[in-house]
Amino acid sequence: MNWYQKLGLKYPIFQGGMAWASNSELVAAVSNTGALGIIGSGGRSAKQLQIMIQRTRQLTQHPFGVNLMLLAPNIQELVKIVCQEKVAIVTTGAGNPIKYFPQLKATGIKVFPVVPNVKIAQKMLQFPINGLIAEGIEAGGHIGTETTFTLIPQIAAISDLPVLAAGGIYDYWDYQAATVLGAAGIQAGTIFLAARECQIASNYQQLLCQSSNPGTMLAKTSTGYWARVLKNPGQSSTNRSLKAAVEDGDLENGAFMAGQVADRITQIEPVVKIINRLVHAN
Repeated sequence: MNWYQKLGLKYPIFQGGMAWASNSELVAAVSNTGALGIIGSGGRSAKQLQIMIQRTRQLTQHPFGVNLMLLAPNIQELVKIVCQEKVAIVTTGAGNPIKYFPQLKATGIKVFPVVPNVKIAQKMLQFPINGLIAEGIEAGGHIGTETTFTLIPQIAAISDLPVLAAGGIYDYWDYQAATVLGAAGIQAGTIFLAARECQIASNYQQLLCQSSNPGTMLAKTSTGYWARVLKNPGQSSTNRSLKAAVEDGDLENGAFMAGQVADRITQIEPVVKIINRLVHAN
């Protein structure tokens, strides 16, 4: 039995846990295909996260996960909810998860940290994790400095655990290229922003479909960190708020985060079609 089958998955595919954008309907739709849908907890209160988890559980009987942004001011409350609800898998980012391992492991939750470079991967491998998600600069949102296809072989070489490739994944051929370099699976985010089940502002999805190379740029957000956003409206926006982009389509203040695969997105599709494109050479 493969590592992902042990987790109850049909495919070694994670949907990125995108803050504000990973709604219950999207997460459940992904999990219902046999991949892993992931709720983005960033910006949510503990009660909001609990409601999202319970709503997702009503929509799917398959495993799903939660992404924890470890620098969130209410992270301890979010971890408590994740443990209370016995979520199957947690992905982590923006911080060190070491202090939360006792709680997560006591509940039987599998942990997959997102790492942007080899140094952090080495650090995470000292902890009781279940795998790594190596995210390259091609990804949307806050990013590191290494490309996905440079990062994957270096991290795969030092890890006996599954390494998932994230950043720049659009279809079957990207998936296969990652596996050739040592990845045991993939995580994709931007392509699911263009899913019919993803409840982001309609103009956000329209901007994705209209994107053309180079359709994204790096911009500093309100947190002071660099993030990859859509170039238009990125050039004129303050890039202050991802929430403003997702919920209101605010062209003045919204941070319309997206990875470089936005350039290949041309239409809004159901999740099942996106997953099909990842697992079959059409």
